[in-house]
Amino acid sequence: MKRIFAAFLLLLGLAGCAGQQASYTTDFFAMDTFMSVSVYGDKQDDAEQTAVACEQAVNALEPALSRTREDGDLYRLNHAGGAVCEVSEDTYAAIEAAVQYAELTGGAFDPTMAPLTDLWGINTDNAHVPAQAEIDEALTHVGYQNIKLLGNNQVQLENGAQLDLGGIGKGFATDAVSALLAQQPEGAATGALVQLGGNIGAFGDNPSRDGGNWVVGVADPDNNAEFVATVEVRDASVVTSGDYERYFEQDGKRYHHIFDPETGYPADTGLRSVTVIDQNSTRADAMTTALFVMGLDDGLAFCKENNIAAVFITADKQIYPSDAVASACTYTFLGEEKGYTDAQ
Repeated sequence: MKRIFAAFLLLLGLAGCAGQQASYTTDFFAMDTFMSVSVYGDKQDDAEQTAVACEQAVNALEPALSRTREDGDLYRLNHAGGAVCEVSEDTYAAIEAAVQYAELTGGAFDPTMAPLTDLWGINTDNAHVPAQAEIDEALTHVGYQNIKLLGNNQVQLENGAQLDLGGIGKGFATDAVSALLAQQPEGAATGALVQLGGNIGAFGDNPSRDGGNWVVGVADPDNNAEFVATVEVRDASVVTSGDYERYFEQDGKRYHHIFDPETGYPADTGLRSVTVIDQNSTRADAMTTALFVMGLDDGLAFCKENNIAAVFITADKQIYPSDAVASACTYTFLGEEKGYTDAQ
């Protein structure tokens, strides 16, 4: 789960003075997190109807993406004992995207991490460091290669694999909202801010800036109510993964929720956070996890090879924007007074 923190606070501040433009905001809880959609348009009724339609679109996806809902596709698939299951078109599309990004990243992003996340229990009352033998056993079931996409919405999980689409679910929902907004009649949604559990989608005109772009803050990992940088975007998603989002401490050491699929432990790469800016929120969601697992050097090289706009923050307070950031957004470094160095 990607958290909202500073990014959302900044967006709220910018969205607070929309002038004479009609607007409507709907706040709701879905996919185990707080969500908000603000729509701006020429008419109040249109803005309200569009915002409500966006909320309904997100809620409709929950059974397709949740692995804990017993009436959902993933629950049935994970409990099928390796049998072939037919899933909905949405679930199949999300699994297909997850496999695509797993292949692209060489497994740094892997949607079969459920046995490990359950074992460690991070963000539950049972968070603990498991025994090495338990980790080794869980790893025998991890690997995106165990997902078999058979066409016609047919999926099979081999080797006891368990799917968890939490790493792209909110990005997938953000993309669905983006598609819905694009289908609205002219004037019904001239601009929108979509915050789905920290996946920020900024679309169309920003009424508080006379139709200009949206400004999203990149949080300080040491104090996530403050910013160390901003990115100015339009029709794009901004997603962050960081070690400060979900974690526990044991024997003086912090263990966070971003796992390395090779070791079974939280990724120890010297990074505090990775922010990705992309028109495709599903891809941004997957890439933040993968780049965090890769680490700075390999992550920057991957970004260069695949034209990914990302901002890396290291444990020694260095901030590294990838080359593609310059073309994806307007990046502004703000971290000097907080002890950060702009390493671009």
